[in-house]
Amino acid sequence: MRNLIIGLVGGVLLGGTLAPLIAQRSADSYPDAPTADPKHYSVSFENDVARFVRVRYGPGEKSPMHRHLPGCVVYLTDQTMNFTVPDGSSEKETVDAGSLGCGDGNVHAAENLEDAAEFIIIEFKDRKTFRNK
Repeated sequence: MRNLIIGLVGGVLLGGTLAPLIAQRSADSYPDAPTADPKHYSVSFENDVARFVRVRYGPGEKSPMHRHLPGCVVYLTDQTMNFTVPDGSSEKETVDAGSLGCGDGNVHAAENLEDAAEFIIIEFKDRKTFRNK
């Protein structure tokens, strides 16, 4: 019983020490979306300024943790996605077809919670700002 308690306490301490280190990985250490998940992300156009990425998720499909450069998104379908960031927290987002958005680069894993989702990401290569989502 003593060894079990020592093992549990040691595991909690080790996990508490390593979790912040894992969450603090730099954005550059994560693969970009088309590399991490070519099933859902494909590069349609790229030059030295921008990259256009076409994204398609079927209902319930997920992607592994990946990064995006700062840029803009054009939503082609209504969609509800769940985004999980490296620290394990997540946030559900619902967006209407035809919506537009721009933001800093980010690192996340995505899950499509409803019907098929399609959007286009325009990533800008000369910006360096990243955030968790």
